[in-house]
Amino acid sequence: MSLSRDYVNFGPPFDDSDADIVLRSGFTSALTPGSTDNHVVPTDFLVHKLFLIKASSVFKSLLSLGTETLDQQNAEVLGHGIKRDIQGNLPVLCIPEDRDTVHRILTAIYPVDIVYPETFETMTKTFAAAKKYGMPSVLTLFRIYCNRVAPVVTSENAFRAYVFASNEGLKDEALETALLTLSLPQTFETYGSNLCNASGPALRALWKHRGMVVQAIKRGVDMCLEEVGDLRDWKLHLPGDRNCCIVPAPRLLEQFVLFTKRIPQNFSTMNSSNFVSTMSGFKCVSCKRQQGLDNLRLFDCLERHVRGQIEQIHDELLSLFDGLGEDIDPQPSGGQSTNFGAPFDRRDSDVTIRSCDRVDFQVHKAILGIASAAFEDMFTAPGPSPHGQGQVKQVIDLTEDSKTLHHLLFMIYPMDPIVPDTLEDALSLLSACQKYQMDSTATRIRALMRARTPLLFTSESSFRAYGIARRYHLEEEALLSARLTLERLMTFEVCGEDLRFISGADLFRLYEYRKECTGVAKECVDEMTDDRPPPIPSIRCPGLVPIGRYDTEELQSVPRWWHGHFLRRIAFQPSPKIVTDRPAFERAIASHRTQSGCLVCLQPDETRIDNTICAAFEAKLSGVIEQVCFDCALGRTPELMCIAGPSQ
Repeated sequence: MSLSRDYVNFGPPFDDSDADIVLRSGFTSALTPGSTDNHVVPTDFLVHKLFLIKASSVFKSLLSLGTETLDQQNAEVLGHGIKRDIQGNLPVLCIPEDRDTVHRILTAIYPVDIVYPETFETMTKTFAAAKKYGMPSVLTLFRIYCNRVAPVVTSENAFRAYVFASNEGLKDEALETALLTLSLPQTFETYGSNLCNASGPALRALWKHRGMVVQAIKRGVDMCLEEVGDLRDWKLHLPGDRNCCIVPAPRLLEQFVLFTKRIPQNFSTMNSSNFVSTMSGFKCVSCKRQQGLDNLRLFDCLERHVRGQIEQIHDELLSLFDGLGEDIDPQPSGGQSTNFGAPFDRRDSDVTIRSCDRVDFQVHKAILGIASAAFEDMFTAPGPSPHGQGQVKQVIDLTEDSKTLHHLLFMIYPMDPIVPDTLEDALSLLSACQKYQMDSTATRIRALMRARTPLLFTSESSFRAYGIARRYHLEEEALLSARLTLERLMTFEVCGEDLRFISGADLFRLYEYRKECTGVAKECVDEMTDDRPPPIPSIRCPGLVPIGRYDTEELQSVPRWWHGHFLRRIAFQPSPKIVTDRPAFERAIASHRTQSGCLVCLQPDETRIDNTICAAFEAKLSGVIEQVCFDCALGRTPELMCIAGPSQ
C-alpha cells in the first residue's frame, strides 16, 4: 500500500538526525518503505549545509548569510530550477535532477564510497548537474573516472554520447565524443534513429568538426611522411643483415603510406597494435631476409604529428559547440515600443497588435476578425472591456516579429500584397496564418508564392526549406520540400550549413521518407518489366524482344538493360526528374552501344522514341512518389513512429 506522503527518504548515509537542510530530487521511480511497489515520487536527502557550501558555488550563494536581498536570492533559485519548501523545522531545496544523479553528486562531496556513472546517459546527467551547480572538483573527479579509469563511451555509442553532451551544453564532453565519432562513417544510415534526439545546430557542429579534424589529420600525416623519408633511419638493424638490407623494402614504405591514408576515414585505425600488425612480415627484395622497422618509434612519430595538429585547433574546435543545449529566448528585453507608422497608424483603429520586437501596429478589430477565426473568438469572448480597465486601446502582444506582421497585414488589408523575398519570411508568414486560423489568407499566399519569379522552393534550397517548414508544422510545404530533396543526394556534405535548420528528428523522418520513395520507385520500374527471365538475345540487344509492360504500344519490345539504368539512378536520387534525365539516358545508350557492340538500341536520330521512353517512366514514377507521405514512410516500422512522432 502506497504512503500518503508525496516523497520518500533516501536513507543512510543521508538521513542524519543532525542534518540542517533537505535536498529533494525530482520525480523518480523509487521503492517506498513498507511496500513492494515502485512509485514516481521525489526523494529526500537529509544533508549538511557545510558540505554543499564548500563544494558548490551555487549552493554557497543560496545558503550563506550575505548581503543579497530576498528577491535576489529567489531570482537565483528560480534561475537554476530550484524551488523552496519547508519540512518540519528544516528548509528544503527542491531540485529538478533525478534521485540517482543527486545521489552520485552527494557521494562525491561526502566522505563515503563514491557512486560512479555506469552508462553515458547517467554520466552526462552527472556532468551536467556538477556544471550547473558550480562543482568543478566534482566534475573533474567524474571526468577522470569516466574517461580514463572506466570509460563508458566507446566508438559504438559515441554519436549517442555526443547528442547527450551537446543537449546538456557540455562543450568538453561534446568535443571528446565528437572525436570518437571519427571511427564511424558520417552517414544518416550510420546514425539511424539516434538522430531523433539531436538538434540541428549540434549536427552542423559535428559535420564542421569532422571536416576540420580530417584536414588536421592530413597535415599531420604529411609532416610525418616528410620526417620519415624512405624509412632507412627507422629500420631495425638485425644481426646478419647484408648491404642490400640497408634500405627498407619498397613495400614497407608503400604499406606505411597506405596505413596513413586510412586514418582520415577511420580514426580508430591509428593505434599501435594495428600499426605493428600492418607493418610486419616484409622481406628484403634481394636476400629475402625478414626486415623490420622500429614500429613503436615510427608510430610515436605519426601519432605525435597527427595529435599535435589536432591539438593546435583545439580552441577553434571547442568554439563549434558554443551555445549548444542553451534555451534561446526569442523575446527581446522590455523597453519602449515604437509605432510602425503608415498605413497602420490610423486614428480610427480600435486595437493595437505589438510584435515581439516591440513594434506597434494600429489596426481594426473588424478586419482582423473577418480574416482570422482566432482573433474573432478573442474579440467576441466575454470579459471586461479594456476601456473599463482604464486603457485607451487594447494592446495584444504577439510572438511574431514586425516583418512577419507587416507582411500579414498587407495580405488581409485592401492593399497590394507584399510577397516575401526569402524562404524564412514566407514560411514564417504561413506559420502565422496557420496559428491565427487564416485559411483564406494562407491559400492566397501560396498562390502568390507559386507565381513568384524566381521560385522560393527549389532543389538547391530544399533541405533548408524542409527544416523550416517542419519547425513551423507546415506539412504542405514540408512535403513539397521533401520531394525536391529527392533531386539531391542526402549526405552531410550536401546538407552542409543547412543542417542548422533541421532537427535530428526531422532529418530522420526525411531519411525514412526518401527510403520509402526509393522502394516504391524500384517497385514501379520492376512492374514495368515482365516477371519472366529476360531472353538471352536481350543481353546484347541484337534485336528487339518483348519483355516490357508499357502503356505505349511502340515500347512493348525494349532491351532489358534500360531498366537497370533507371534502377541505378533511383538508388541515390529517386526523383522522377533525375531518374529519367534525357542527357543521362542518351549517354547511357551511347555507352551501352560502345561496350556491347549493339547497333539497334536507339540510333542517334531516334530521339522521339528516346523521349517517349523517358516520359513513360517519369509519368509512372511521379504517380507513385506523390502517394508517399511522411507517416506512411514511418508506418512500416511502428517503433520508429514512436521515436520520430507523427506529423503535426
